[in-house]
Amino acid sequence: MQTAIYHGSIEKKFIKLIFLLISFIVLSGYLFFVGWYTYKQNSDRLYLAKSVTQVLTQDFVRLMLIDDISTASDITTKLQALKNVQEVVLYDKNNKNFFKYEANYTLAKGEVFSTTTSVIYNDVSYGKLSFKMRVESLEDILLDNSITFALFLLFFMTFSFILVKSYARRFTRPILNLVDFLDNVDFDEDMSKYKIKIKDDNEFGKLYEEVNFLFSKLADYFKEKEFAQKELSLLTQYDPLTGLYNKNGFLKALEESLKQENMMFNIMFNLKLQNLKSINHAYGFKYGDLILKEYAKEIKENFSDVHLVARVGVGEFLLYYENVDSDKKRVFKMAQGIADALLGSIAKTFEIQGKLIKTEVIIGIDIFNQEKDPLKVLRHTDIAIGVGQEKQQEIIYFDKKNENTEREILNVSRDLLLALKEEQLELFYQLQYDVKERVIGAEALIRWNHPKFGLLSPVKFIPIAERTNLILEIGEWVLESACKQLKVWQSDPIAKEWVIAVNVSVKQFNRDDFVSKVTDVIEKYKINPRMLKLELLETLFVDNQEKIALKMQNLRKLHIKLSLDDFGTGYSSLQYLKTFPLDQIKIDQSFIMNMFNNEKDIKIIKSILYLGSLLGINVIAEGVEEKVHYEKLKELGCNFYQGYYFAKPKSIKDIEIR
Repeated sequence: MQTAIYHGSIEKKFIKLIFLLISFIVLSGYLFFVGWYTYKQNSDRLYLAKSVTQVLTQDFVRLMLIDDISTASDITTKLQALKNVQEVVLYDKNNKNFFKYEANYTLAKGEVFSTTTSVIYNDVSYGKLSFKMRVESLEDILLDNSITFALFLLFFMTFSFILVKSYARRFTRPILNLVDFLDNVDFDEDMSKYKIKIKDDNEFGKLYEEVNFLFSKLADYFKEKEFAQKELSLLTQYDPLTGLYNKNGFLKALEESLKQENMMFNIMFNLKLQNLKSINHAYGFKYGDLILKEYAKEIKENFSDVHLVARVGVGEFLLYYENVDSDKKRVFKMAQGIADALLGSIAKTFEIQGKLIKTEVIIGIDIFNQEKDPLKVLRHTDIAIGVGQEKQQEIIYFDKKNENTEREILNVSRDLLLALKEEQLELFYQLQYDVKERVIGAEALIRWNHPKFGLLSPVKFIPIAERTNLILEIGEWVLESACKQLKVWQSDPIAKEWVIAVNVSVKQFNRDDFVSKVTDVIEKYKINPRMLKLELLETLFVDNQEKIALKMQNLRKLHIKLSLDDFGTGYSSLQYLKTFPLDQIKIDQSFIMNMFNNEKDIKIIKSILYLGSLLGINVIAEGVEEKVHYEKLKELGCNFYQGYYFAKPKSIKDIEIR
């Protein structure tokens, strides 16, 4: 234990304080004595003057009455006997100097005390006497008593030093003992073995007792701390559910492995359980945890040659094979074999507590030999899994092209965020027509006025926006901009009946506050909600159909129109027509474009038109590019159209209202 350096001493300070106190008391006492002694001299001289006056009053009266020289001589003789009397003057009633006595010897140095008394005989005043007498000065008193004072002070100082030294040691010794005890404490050892002996039954004894109690508590604390550190170490490196490494522990171990310098190839497998969320929702988290334990068990038992294995996410496992081979082809072959074995062992139906649960797995693989950054390796497998999810492949290898694609997505996302802030986005409108070629409305189509690449169609950036939450901000901007335009058209006698169709993404529609946001925009611009149409994709209806239907009903209550976009391209469109409250269906342009090349397309178009009329649902055809398309659709009974034959998408400033 490092001892603190201190320069003070309680004992020395205590002695110094007592010395000063004793000196002050002795000096004060001596000065009091001198003052008292000086006062006593003055009092004695005054008493002497009165006494002399009383004793010699008869002589002074006789001298004044008969003026006898012998009487004056007798008075002088008597006064000469008083050693401290320097001068006596007798004054008569007229204040005339009648008799004066002066000592005929030199008195010792001192101060002169003067006083006056009255000469009264038989109650008759005959005059007064003036006395001058010597008294010792303060200097005389100090010089005369200096040795006595010094001896007296020395005695008291010696006595106080011995007394103070004794008491100071008595008070400081327990403190010094405590300091010595603390100096010898090693806090890296067991605190319970340290105990200071208690001898004093006083405050110091109580202090020692508290110190002992403190050290017993410190011993308990360090034991608990050591245990907690071990537990924390396990928690920070291992997954408590499976007993495998967690992400932190895995990355540390992987970092050490990657420090090796050789040309051998390594393999990283990222195994992701795709439907764990569904399992947890359907059966409860208990079953999901049991599945994860089964996964860990299967990996431990069947893949014991793996160098590192970890559970790093909710349903994500990492397997790392170190220094597999120097031949990349053989490494690929081995990686494929391990991946197939993993799928056979894990992607299967588990029977847990009487329930058969089918698991779905995607495996992302990265093969490398020079990479030193463990996070980069994990990112590569994450990218591979993302590609596998898009392509619906169970086993996918990392490719540099995938990384470039991800980087491009990030760049576009960053630029899109900037585009929203700097108002680079713009709505174009493609007018829609009825069978009499009259404008009935328009579809709002987003464009991006990119500062570098010019005007971009939504095909270039909307798919990327849909992979991020930017689609939500873009969707809100489109809805608000379209309603703002509706407000303008509402004041025009021709365009006030035009309906604006707005495309809504699945993410945007699935937000819990979507209906309230639509309501807020309608109220903000005071538009007629019947002039607003929301176009929905069939992919919206795959999950949570009851919730989607309820939300659509709430929108219908606001008198908003609902349209099903790209109708005919899904696998359960007829079911959607029965389940969901739709105002319109939109025939996908792929049927229109091929209608003269494939007779079946015409039959499908005719069937959709007939189905719409039976169900009372409005049908519009998009992609009407040529006059022959329009004439054929009109012949088939189509009443509403959208396409280049009628109008291309235009900026609002280029649209003429007529």
